Amino acid sequence: MLVRVDRDRCIGSGMCVLSAPEALALGPDGQALPVAGFADGGGELTDGLAEAVEFCPVEALTLHSASGGHRIDPPE
Repeated sequence: MLVRVDRDRCIGSGMCVLSAPEALALGPDGQALPVAGFADGGGELTDGLAEAVEFCPVEALTLHSASGGHRIDPPE
């Protein structure tokens, strides 16, 4: 599972980091960033990560398959 952050949408609310601290962090600019494994190699889908995507107030997060790159959540 890869996490992508639309940096044009992200407002840095931090809700995602509270839900999935193993997958997301706030960068120096205050916007969400996937932690290393979730940015390039992929990590395991957890309930917290699914919640982070679902509860993002500006829908800036998407989950993608690590093997095929296709978008998983939210659906297009």
